[in-house]
Amino acid sequence: MRRRAGRGLALLAFALGIALLLGVLLGPAGFPRGEVLWNLRVPRVALGLIVGAGLATCGAVLQGLTGNPLADPYVLGSSSGAAVGISLARLAGVPFASPLSFAFASLGAFAALALAWTLARTGGRIPIERLVLAGIAVTTLGSALVVMALHLSRRDAYIIFSFLVGNLAEGDPAILATAGTVVGAGILAFVALARPLDAIALGEEKARTLGVDVEKTTVLLAAIVSAMVGCIVAVSGLIGFVGLFVPHAARRFVGPAHRVLLVATALLGAAFLVGVDAIARTAAAPSEFPVGVLTSLLGAPAFLYVLRRRIRPRLA
Repeated sequence: MRRRAGRGLALLAFALGIALLLGVLLGPAGFPRGEVLWNLRVPRVALGLIVGAGLATCGAVLQGLTGNPLADPYVLGSSSGAAVGISLARLAGVPFASPLSFAFASLGAFAALALAWTLARTGGRIPIERLVLAGIAVTTLGSALVVMALHLSRRDAYIIFSFLVGNLAEGDPAILATAGTVVGAGILAFVALARPLDAIALGEEKARTLGVDVEKTTVLLAAIVSAMVGCIVAVSGLIGFVGLFVPHAARRFVGPAHRVLLVATALLGAAFLVGVDAIARTAAAPSEFPVGVLTSLLGAPAFLYVLRRRIRPRLA
């Protein structure tokens, strides 16, 4: 297992290196030089690394906490809740990617996640069908609130919409440093809590027999996820499904143990999003696809595939 994990991590690290290189070199302007390289291309690749690693690890943690392979910040509505927070912040005159907008987005993400969790939980369990339906309900509610905010904002409506579609255009070094610090600290906290998370993934009863404080650990991990998702949405808008299928792919390389899985997921998530963003910048040059649209196009079929595999035996 250790050899397998070591080989898997080495392969994913190599893939990330290739993705970073391609992300810097590829673009509608061709090979970057001077200001284009340092002021546009490198910050964009750095943001893709931060956002991809953050969303992927949040998805892995949510899947471990709920025992549900479909758990993901986008599917469970926390991304939608963060979008509501961002929209409300903008209505209040708070600029995008500011510390106060981070706080609004994080509170929205936590409220949405708590609501979906509460709606889905029954008899101490969180059945997959109920969690999916609860996530859809919370996401729908969040979308309605965002539309209301767009209507009320009037002049800022297009700005808010364009931001929330999902992009990696933010290049302010201070904002990148803040987002990198929040996401990096969150990933380190996840790794530190990997053993309790492994126990919870086996079931709440087994986790309690192993001495894990399930409620405290769950709330702590959910709070960290919400802070990371809020920060990510505040700097990049809505980028969906990265946290859904990246953890599944990472498990094939390193196995299910979260201490290694979280590192592998961060590497693969960063490589994936940087690569998809390079495609978004070059596929329709000189115009550009929002990277959130491409991840949704890739993620929606993966969501349906996992859902079908999970539910089909029960219907047979």
